[in-house]
Amino acid sequence: MEDACPNAGKSSWPELLGVAGEVAVGMIARENPKVSVMTVKEGMMVTADFRCDRVRVWIDKYGRVKMVPHIGKNSWPELVGRKGEDAAAVIEKQNRNVNAIVLKDGTPVTRDFRCDRVWVWVDNNGVVIRAPVIG
Repeated sequence: MEDACPNAGKSSWPELLGVAGEVAVGMIARENPKVSVMTVKEGMMVTADFRCDRVRVWIDKYGRVKMVPHIGKNSWPELVGRKGEDAAAVIEKQNRNVNAIVLKDGTPVTRDFRCDRVWVWVDNNGVVIRAPVIG
Protein backbone atom coordinates (compact mmCIF):
# COMPACT_ATOMS: atom_id res chain seq x y z
CA MET A 1 0.00 0.00 0.00
CA GLU A 2 1.21 3.50 -0.83
CA ASP A 3 2.69 5.48 2.05
CA ALA A 4 0.60 8.61 2.69
CA CYS A 5 3.59 10.34 4.33
CA PRO A 6 6.79 9.48 2.49
CA ASN A 7 10.03 10.52 4.24
CA ALA A 8 8.17 11.29 7.46
CA GLY A 9 10.67 9.42 9.63
CA LYS A 10 9.51 7.23 12.50
CA SER A 11 5.70 7.17 12.34
CA SER A 12 4.41 5.02 15.23
CA TRP A 13 5.29 4.64 18.92
CA PRO A 14 3.52 1.56 20.36
CA GLU A 15 6.09 1.40 23.17
CA LEU A 16 4.60 4.60 24.65
CA LEU A 17 1.18 3.16 25.43
CA GLY A 18 0.55 3.75 29.16
CA VAL A 19 3.48 6.17 29.59
CA ALA A 20 2.98 9.68 31.01
CA GLY A 21 1.85 12.02 28.22
CA GLU A 22 4.62 14.60 28.66
CA VAL A 23 7.27 11.87 28.62
CA ALA A 24 5.77 10.54 25.38
CA VAL A 25 5.75 14.01 23.80
CA GLY A 26 9.45 14.46 24.60
CA MET A 27 10.42 11.06 23.25
CA ILE A 28 8.48 11.52 19.99
CA ALA A 29 9.98 14.99 19.47
CA ARG A 30 13.50 13.57 19.95
CA GLU A 31 12.93 10.56 17.70
CA ASN A 32 11.23 12.51 14.90
CA PRO A 33 12.04 16.23 14.82
CA LYS A 34 9.97 16.59 11.62
CA VAL A 35 6.69 16.46 13.54
CA SER A 36 4.81 18.74 15.90
CA VAL A 37 3.71 16.77 18.97
CA MET A 38 0.84 17.65 21.29
CA THR A 39 -1.17 15.99 24.03
CA VAL A 40 -4.93 15.70 23.61
CA LYS A 41 -7.16 14.84 26.56
CA GLU A 42 -9.64 12.01 26.20
CA GLY A 43 -12.96 13.36 24.88
CA MET A 44 -11.55 16.58 23.38
CA MET A 45 -12.69 17.62 19.92
CA VAL A 46 -9.99 17.89 17.26
CA THR A 47 -9.91 18.64 13.56
CA ALA A 48 -10.27 15.64 11.25
CA ASP A 49 -7.60 16.80 8.82
CA PHE A 50 -4.67 14.56 7.94
CA ARG A 51 -1.18 15.98 8.43
CA CYS A 52 2.16 14.25 7.99
CA ASP A 53 3.86 16.70 10.34
CA ARG A 54 1.65 16.17 13.41
CA VAL A 55 1.37 13.52 16.10
CA ARG A 56 -1.41 13.69 18.66
CA VAL A 57 -0.73 11.97 21.97
CA TRP A 58 -4.13 10.97 23.38
CA ILE A 59 -4.10 10.83 27.17
CA ASP A 60 -6.59 9.55 29.74
CA LYS A 61 -7.76 11.37 32.88
CA TYR A 62 -4.56 10.28 34.65
CA GLY A 63 -2.31 11.79 31.95
CA ARG A 64 -1.26 8.39 30.58
CA VAL A 65 -1.04 7.62 26.85
CA LYS A 66 -4.33 5.98 25.87
CA MET A 67 -3.75 5.23 22.16
CA VAL A 68 -0.58 4.42 20.26
CA PRO A 69 0.79 7.77 19.01
CA HIS A 70 1.24 7.75 15.25
CA ILE A 71 1.33 9.88 12.15
CA GLY A 72 -1.95 9.42 10.34
CA LYS A 73 -5.66 9.64 10.89
CA ASN A 74 -7.46 7.75 13.64
CA SER A 75 -11.10 8.61 12.84
CA TRP A 76 -13.11 9.13 9.67
CA PRO A 77 -16.39 10.97 10.38
CA GLU A 78 -16.53 12.11 6.76
CA LEU A 79 -17.21 8.50 5.65
CA VAL A 80 -20.64 8.23 7.30
CA GLY A 81 -23.15 7.71 4.47
CA ARG A 82 -20.62 6.13 2.07
CA LYS A 83 -20.58 2.49 1.00
CA GLY A 84 -18.72 0.34 3.53
CA GLU A 85 -16.23 -1.20 1.10
CA ASP A 86 -15.37 2.23 -0.31
CA ALA A 87 -14.92 3.58 3.22
CA ALA A 88 -12.61 0.68 4.13
CA ALA A 89 -10.44 1.39 1.08
CA VAL A 90 -10.16 5.09 2.02
CA ILE A 91 -9.23 4.24 5.62
CA GLU A 92 -6.49 1.80 4.62
CA LYS A 93 -5.08 4.28 2.10
CA GLN A 94 -5.00 7.14 4.62
CA ASN A 95 -3.53 5.07 7.46
CA ARG A 96 -1.40 2.18 6.28
CA ASN A 97 -1.06 0.88 9.85
CA VAL A 98 -4.67 -0.32 10.11
CA ASN A 99 -6.98 -2.96 8.68
CA ALA A 100 -10.52 -1.72 8.07
CA ILE A 101 -13.15 -4.40 8.66
CA VAL A 102 -16.69 -3.89 7.35
CA LEU A 103 -19.39 -5.26 9.67
CA LYS A 104 -23.18 -5.18 9.63
CA ASP A 105 -24.60 -3.25 12.59
CA GLY A 106 -25.24 -5.60 15.51
CA THR A 107 -22.53 -8.11 14.60
CA PRO A 108 -20.82 -9.37 17.79
CA VAL A 109 -17.15 -8.34 18.03
CA THR A 110 -14.39 -8.64 20.59
CA ARG A 111 -14.10 -5.75 23.04
CA ASP A 112 -10.31 -5.58 23.01
CA PHE A 113 -8.65 -2.37 21.85
CA ARG A 114 -6.40 -2.80 18.83
CA CYS A 115 -4.42 0.07 17.36
CA ASP A 116 -4.27 -1.71 13.99
CA ARG A 117 -8.02 -2.22 13.53
CA VAL A 118 -10.97 -0.09 12.43
CA TRP A 119 -14.52 -1.42 12.55
CA VAL A 120 -16.61 0.01 9.69
CA TRP A 121 -20.25 -0.36 10.80
CA VAL A 122 -22.83 -0.54 8.00
CA ASP A 123 -26.60 -0.87 7.75
CA ASN A 124 -28.52 -3.48 5.71
CA ASN A 125 -27.73 -1.51 2.54
CA GLY A 126 -23.97 -1.56 3.20
CA VAL A 127 -23.86 2.15 4.08
CA VAL A 128 -21.61 3.42 6.91
CA ILE A 129 -23.79 4.42 9.88
CA ARG A 130 -21.23 5.82 12.36
CA ALA A 131 -17.78 7.33 12.20
CA PRO A 132 -15.09 4.63 11.90
CA VAL A 133 -12.36 4.94 14.56
CA ILE A 134 -9.24 3.00 15.45
CA GLY A 135 -9.87 0.45 18.16
